[in-house]
Amino acid sequence: MPYTEAESEAIKERVLAALETVIDPELGIDIVNLGLIYEIEFDGETGDTVIKMTLTTMGCPLADVLTEQIHEALSD
Repeated sequence: MPYTEAESEAIKERVLAALETVIDPELGIDIVNLGLIYEIEFDGETGDTVIKMTLTTMGCPLADVLTEQIHEALSD
């Protein structure tokens, strides 16, 4: 059963809130308030979610750590 537009928006808000728990280890600030998250796309038909973001520097050595933390934060 597809999600309504309101349900999809609520899910995107929950995803954004979960991403606020992901802290950049170098700066000690969450990735949302650092401005690293550009867009959250949620497919109401499939439930697939795509997060468009950037890193603090090119070739960021902590990219894998942040990716793992994101997956952990969104697993609930």
